[in-house]
Order: sequence, then structure tokens, then C-alpha cells
Amino acid sequence: MYNLPKWNVSVGYFLEQLGLTFRHWIAIQHTGRLPIQGRLYPAHYSLLYYAKGQPKTFRRIRTPIERCRHCDGEIKDYGGHRKAMNADGVSLKDIWTDIPPVRHSKFKPASRNANSLSTKILERVVEMSSEPGDIILDPFGGSGTTYAVCEQRERRWIGIEIENVDPIIERLNGAVENHSNADVVEAKCL
Repeated sequence: MYNLPKWNVSVGYFLEQLGLTFRHWIAIQHTGRLPIQGRLYPAHYSLLYYAKGQPKTFRRIRTPIERCRHCDGEIKDYGGHRKAMNADGVSLKDIWTDIPPVRHSKFKPASRNANSLSTKILERVVEMSSEPGDIILDPFGGSGTTYAVCEQRERRWIGIEIENVDPIIERLNGAVENHSNADVVEAKCL
């Protein structure tokens, strides 16, 4: 469930009451919002990861080592152990700071006024929790980002949307670009 932290607190409680198992609270950095008087600056959305029992699939994702955008040098020294690290990058953490906002028209359907989710978020969620051929259910179709990612990642999908589905059709027909993603998904499930 991807939402504002304020709402995901209640959603998480509800999911616990249904007997689902909490796996992760993922914070997705989003700094494009305005400060709110008398509150901390809202700089993230939350993504709740719950499962019905023990998930059958959990795949490790490695993200590229962060580099300075000015000098292209590595940002961290990893305590002097950089040479011993996995060449594919670092294990994905529960704070995602590399998700680009979906503001530009090339990343969201023209017929959708509201923002869409970055394909990078859905690629990580789909790759982490499923394998090719699995079925993904998204009951909140929106602009069809989940469905397009499932098509590209060889997952079958079931979608539900109660409003206009034109944005979903646009995305599935390739009228919308994906964000770049250099993540590496390990083949072996944990």
C-alpha cells in the first residue's frame, strides 16, 4: 500500500487486524512538497509490505553504488571494505532515495491529471515479491503502471479500476516512457 505515512498508520493497523504479516515499511523520499506550518517538512511517502503468511518469493535486489553527480566519485567509502563488496551493488534498503518524481509528461499518460507512480517503484516491488509467470493483482489501476511493469517483467496481472481506463490503455500501448533503472535482481530467491 503506497500512501502518505499518516494514512498508512491506520491502513497498517487494519491489515494487522485481518491477520496479515508485516514485512516492511519502506520510506520513499519525495522532497517536491511544500513545508507545512507547525510540522516537520514532509519528505517521504510510505510503502507498506504485508503478506498472507510467509511469502513464497522474496528476491534480493541490488542497487548501484551511489556516485556524486558532480565528480562521479563514490559517495561512501564503506569502511575501507569497498573491494570486498558485491560487484552488482548494495542490497536494497527500506529507504529509497533514488525514485524520480513523475512530473514530466513523457512519464505519465496525457489523460491523467494526477501523478502516476514511478515505474522504478513498481519494478522493485514486482521483482522483489514475484517470479516470471506469477500473477499480480492491483485493485487500484490508476494509470496502469503496475500492469505495464508486469507486461515488461513477464508477470501475468489482474487489474481493477472504477474510473476512466484511457490512461491505462495509453500506458499499455507504449505511449508512456519508463524511468531508468539499473537495479540488479538476483536469480535465487531467499
